[in-house]
Amino acid sequence: MKGFFFCMLAGLCLLLAACGDRNIDDCAGLMRAGELARLRGLQKRLLEELDIELQIVVLEVRAADLDREAVKQFEKRRIGARTKGARGVLLLVDPNGREVRMEIGYDLEGIFTDALVGYVEQNQMAPFFAAGRVGAGIEATVELLVGKAMGTMEEDDFLPRDNAGHLQNLSGGGGARSQIGIGDGIPAKPKLDNPSAFAAQPSPELALQAYLRVLRGAVKDPELGLYTLETRDFFRTWLVTDAQQHNELRNLESHLGQGQVLQRDGLAVMRFPVSVRSMPPYFLRKGDEGWMLDFAAMNALIAFNHRNQWHFRTLEHPFRFAFEDWRFDGQGFPHPAP
Repeated sequence: MKGFFFCMLAGLCLLLAACGDRNIDDCAGLMRAGELARLRGLQKRLLEELDIELQIVVLEVRAADLDREAVKQFEKRRIGARTKGARGVLLLVDPNGREVRMEIGYDLEGIFTDALVGYVEQNQMAPFFAAGRVGAGIEATVELLVGKAMGTMEEDDFLPRDNAGHLQNLSGGGGARSQIGIGDGIPAKPKLDNPSAFAAQPSPELALQAYLRVLRGAVKDPELGLYTLETRDFFRTWLVTDAQQHNELRNLESHLGQGQVLQRDGLAVMRFPVSVRSMPPYFLRKGDEGWMLDFAAMNALIAFNHRNQWHFRTLEHPFRFAFEDWRFDGQGFPHPAP
């Protein structure tokens, strides 16, 4: 009997020492239960549908050399062994050393280049981590990597350029290692001295053109007249990163010509062909000053799956009029009408 309890105790100690499972090892306890659950679901779908094995390791003790530690963890955990090739990705977070590194399997190196990974770490992951939102930062990072893996974004389009049009060197010095600070604070959202160029517009089409200028300038001022009052409240606390804005700009510029505007009773929707699953509709409202974008409603009503395909959280909303000729399945994904 003593041996039985000893074995149980030993097994429990090993379980606690692991601080997680094969997919997520968060010994530092940076992520909440809900974030862990969402990430594990995302990892499962990445492996099953995209043949990418993602493992996340948060170190409890500072690494002497994060690059060597990444190689050690990658080999020790045999990341990518569950794929049809060397298609593993390790996200290694060192909160005490204030660094993060992504180690990429051989068969993914041509897709997730050092420049791309370094850029995503610095411009997507780091701002979320600074805000103390580690789980959300990892989810947002995976969103961009999935887009690259599925071919819905090209690296030359995604990476920012200097004034001469040349790609910036964004490898982070160590290729795929970047400095991070967890809980340093939400990045400041500077106010524009002259926001008149981003006021409400005479038409929904002009409002979208004004929003393109917001994205091109990486403007993060939440008080723009181009936004509804609810959207201004939303953006005051919502984290917006450079990487998100670059990605949205590329998508919107690529598909704006395919957009169709439908209006009813002071509401408008810019929607895109149902086959363009990565392009969600844009919602607008008309106020006394003109047409404004309603990102608060978009955030509440639209979600994305692991393939970056949009769907409605609910079909009961005031913008439903613009989709009367579409069919939606039980999960809210759009389909052509029969």
